[in-house]
Amino acid sequence: MLITTSRKPSAKTRTLCKLLSRFITGRCITRGKMGMQELIGFAEGGPLIVVGEYHGNPGELGFYDDAGKLLFSLRFSDWYSEDIGSYWFPDLEPVLAGQGEIADAFESFFHFKRVESEEVDQLPPLSTVLVAGEKEIDFTGSGKSLFKLNVKGFKKY
Repeated sequence: MLITTSRKPSAKTRTLCKLLSRFITGRCITRGKMGMQELIGFAEGGPLIVVGEYHGNPGELGFYDDAGKLLFSLRFSDWYSEDIGSYWFPDLEPVLAGQGEIADAFESFFHFKRVESEEVDQLPPLSTVLVAGEKEIDFTGSGKSLFKLNVKGFKKY
């Protein structure tokens, strides 16, 4: 899976791109002047996530299939990290928790194992969990919130 930025990304956008790639064990590149066809080539037949900006800050995620078709987009107002600086990301695929349209879209895009919210506490200690709600998406590791996206909008195509 490839994660890339908008054409002229800010430092915050590049940071979010790197965090997402480490969390979902994907590859991160800065887009530069590449068009969609070049990005699809870099994705090597896999899906693509584009981190877009709003007023110089990361503000949108576009989720594309392996043919370059936009499947859905997610707008968010802000993001922040808490314990991210000292967190070591294990090479384990995250699990998905949550209910609703966003969680369903993530399940079909990422193909992560989905668990019920009550089962999250029973996961192994080094597990990374993507908790998708309608208003917030929380990326957790070892039981701690690493970073969050506050959802402003979600659209399926």
